[in-house]
Amino acid sequence: MALFADVMYEVAGKSENWLMVRFTEEEDIFFHGQPLEEGGIVEIKLVGKLQRGQKEEISKRICDVLNKVLGYGKDSIYIVIQEIEGQNWGYNGSTF
Repeated sequence: MALFADVMYEVAGKSENWLMVRFTEEEDIFFHGQPLEEGGIVEIKLVGKLQRGQKEEISKRICDVLNKVLGYGKDSIYIVIQEIEGQNWGYNGSTF
């Protein structure tokens, strides 16, 4: 998880204090009607907006991490970055 935290802090300025990571295994993923033997989908949800260059750097570095740590081919890693307005994200009885 520390590697993901480093990417989000260095590229997006998001501290580990606000980083939530969930790993799920043993899920079937299909692409082009065929099962994906190895790889994954990374969903990043964050409060605020990023520049296109930041999103590209996050994508590159997350792919690098998953390739290095899990051996996934970069062409089998899909990343979705969802930017959410603070008023639409609730936490601790309030919104951001």
